[in-house]
Amino acid sequence: MQHNFDDFKNKIFLDKFFHDCENYKVDKQTYDVSYPEFLNYFSNLKNITKHNLVIGINFTYGWMPTIFDFRSYNFDEAVEILNNAKKGVIPSVYQLELLKGLFNNSLVGTAKLLHFINPEKFAIWDSRVYRYLTEKEPYHDRIGNCETYLSFLTFCDFLTKRNEFEKAHKSICDKFGYAMTKLRTAEVIMYINGGKKKVGKSSKQTAQSNKGQH
Repeated sequence: MQHNFDDFKNKIFLDKFFHDCENYKVDKQTYDVSYPEFLNYFSNLKNITKHNLVIGINFTYGWMPTIFDFRSYNFDEAVEILNNAKKGVIPSVYQLELLKGLFNNSLVGTAKLLHFINPEKFAIWDSRVYRYLTEKEPYHDRIGNCETYLSFLTFCDFLTKRNEFEKAHKSICDKFGYAMTKLRTAEVIMYINGGKKKVGKSSKQTAQSNKGQH
């Protein structure tokens, strides 16, 4: 199932999003320790090589609930795409499919790696973000759609350029205690509020069941 920019724009009431930006609980996790280090790893590289790709996708999977597996041998093409992404070039659908095909057939893992490489241009995409935006369950064919991810990036660009987002962005960075890009703070709010609500479970149990999805 594919979603486009208008789907996201029409589904999410901006008042709700900005209300969520003001009403959330910061729960410090291992992610907050590892996140700046992942960014630093790629920001300190002049060029990305196959060596960096292998290291990067494996530490990215420290944020995933599954074991990593290379599913193709398109390393040369992937290195070229990732270096262009580092320069700010958004991959095409074909190029995202190539990366996804190499990286465990996972668009979620691919998007996280792209974010670590260039957090100003790429937002993290996962099941909780999808659920927040669509109010639907993130089945593989839904969350794995590369055109939907590109539409999500367009929506995030629209969202973060709104005047009211500046205040929300600063507030989120202050609460977390470290600097983040606007794409990251927007995604964090979606992630926090996109957990699956389990009937008959306490909020603590629900939070624990959602861990590992990021």
